[in-house]
Amino acid sequence: MPFGAGGTTDVFARSFARVINKYLPNEQRVVVVNKPGGATTIGMSIVAAAKPDGYTLAFAPVGVIEVMPHYKGRTTWTLDDFEPVMSFLEIPVAINVLASSELQNYEQWLEFVQANPGKFTYSTSGGTGGGTHLAMEMFSEIAEVDLRHIPFEGQAAGQAALLGGQTMGVFSIPDTHKGGEVKPLLFLSEARPTSEVYTDVPHARDVGIPFSSDFPMGILAPKGVPQERLNIIHDAFKEALDDPAIIAFFETSGLPIIYRDSAALDRGIRQRSAENKRLLTQLGLIK
Repeated sequence: MPFGAGGTTDVFARSFARVINKYLPNEQRVVVVNKPGGATTIGMSIVAAAKPDGYTLAFAPVGVIEVMPHYKGRTTWTLDDFEPVMSFLEIPVAINVLASSELQNYEQWLEFVQANPGKFTYSTSGGTGGGTHLAMEMFSEIAEVDLRHIPFEGQAAGQAALLGGQTMGVFSIPDTHKGGEVKPLLFLSEARPTSEVYTDVPHARDVGIPFSSDFPMGILAPKGVPQERLNIIHDAFKEALDDPAIIAFFETSGLPIIYRDSAALDRGIRQRSAENKRLLTQLGLIK
């Protein structure tokens, strides 16, 4: 687990750890070990260097291997040092503003940003050059709008900046804004929260913008794990998706179960990695 205890990803991992033994041979237990730091590179380095026996896995948003290896010197690994096992969730993300904002829908937002290039400021959960920042840069390029990214350390700080009036928006998961102070204007992900509250919020394609940004969460193994062991791991986690406790957890969180097998996950990782490299170069963040 390349994140600290108590965060969204950690909570997901622990929900699986409580039931996964029922679906593994000999009811083997899974222990969640938190190794945060280095923008996930510390935890991912441990997995990449682990013995390829299937007993050490990464439970994480797969975007961590789509972005960080492009920065020279930040990692000792590349995406080729991992075996994608499966993903079970795609994190829904949207452009959000204060509920009290004068920009109450996408049409008003678009009119504002077109009339005021560079004035709309927003934060993301990943900071400058992170996956969410790159997604917004790609969207801006396709939608032909000029937005200004304001980096903060983590999603909580970015949301606090929005609530404090330091930014005009935040690109993040809408369902985290349970106080009703923040509202989504446009989804950029195929996935969206299951809550009916968001039924009327459009997707980028609904407004004529051919763009979608996916943020899968899933299981990665070190390169070299024998295929028969990868199959055991995959099948156990896939079966767990039908466990009543896991179904209830997803329903409570308001997030949809979206399954991708190893081949589909690997294709997506490589496609997004190539696009991220292009954007990082374009932004001058790498050479």
